Amino acid sequence: MTDGVLLGMPALPPPVLAERRKTRQLMVGSVGVGSDHPISVQSMTTTVTADVNATLQQIAELTAAGCDIVRVACPSQDDADALPAIARKSQIPVIADIHFQPKYVFAAIEAGCAAVRVNPGNIKKFDDKVKEIAQAAKDHGTPIRIGVNAGSLDPRLLAKYGKATPEALVESALWEASLFAEHDFHDIKISVKHNDPVVMVRAYELLAESCDYPLHLGVTEAGPAFQGTIKSAVAFGALLRQGIG
Repeated sequence: MTDGVLLGMPALPPPVLAERRKTRQLMVGSVGVGSDHPISVQSMTTTVTADVNATLQQIAELTAAGCDIVRVACPSQDDADALPAIARKSQIPVIADIHFQPKYVFAAIEAGCAAVRVNPGNIKKFDDKVKEIAQAAKDHGTPIRIGVNAGSLDPRLLAKYGKATPEALVESALWEASLFAEHDFHDIKISVKHNDPVVMVRAYELLAESCDYPLHLGVTEAGPAFQGTIKSAVAFGALLRQGIG
């Protein structure tokens, strides 16, 4: 020691990332999802899914860019009819993003999609179909993503909370997960998306405290590319640093 100055190796800095939150495990095609697996990157096509060639071309470009999983929209029968060819020919696992009609959930499962994303807020009488969906998904080994979105939240929750708060998003997600659990289906991952990164981060923090399902991170309606990149980077960084995601 010289004049009160300690000599020697400096203390190690604190770790940048917290230990990842422990979750259930599931497989989306060949890609493992959950805390025992590396974080996977997912993107979504912007094509009309019914245009098989254009959709497959975009999937190939996303694959080359490092995407692990891809999501395609399925709002119509023509889109549902295209799913078998897309799921079969895609280089990476395909998730069908279902809108409006429960019948498209079953079509996606039968088509061999690696997983199905359902938004309870925009599928007619979704809760009434959970038993059938759970059985079909179980029979085919197809995971389900419960994708709650601030822009299509259940009106009952909007009335209860006044707006799409973090608590409202989480309550919606956990309610739907509980319906699947009632039918012994647990191959679930959850997302609670909001266009405000602060609300989104808090929703995921609450969700991480409340369940052990894997969480799919996302900011909805993020805006133009530059703005969306900033929003996503801020939100993802805040959550991944806590071991969430």
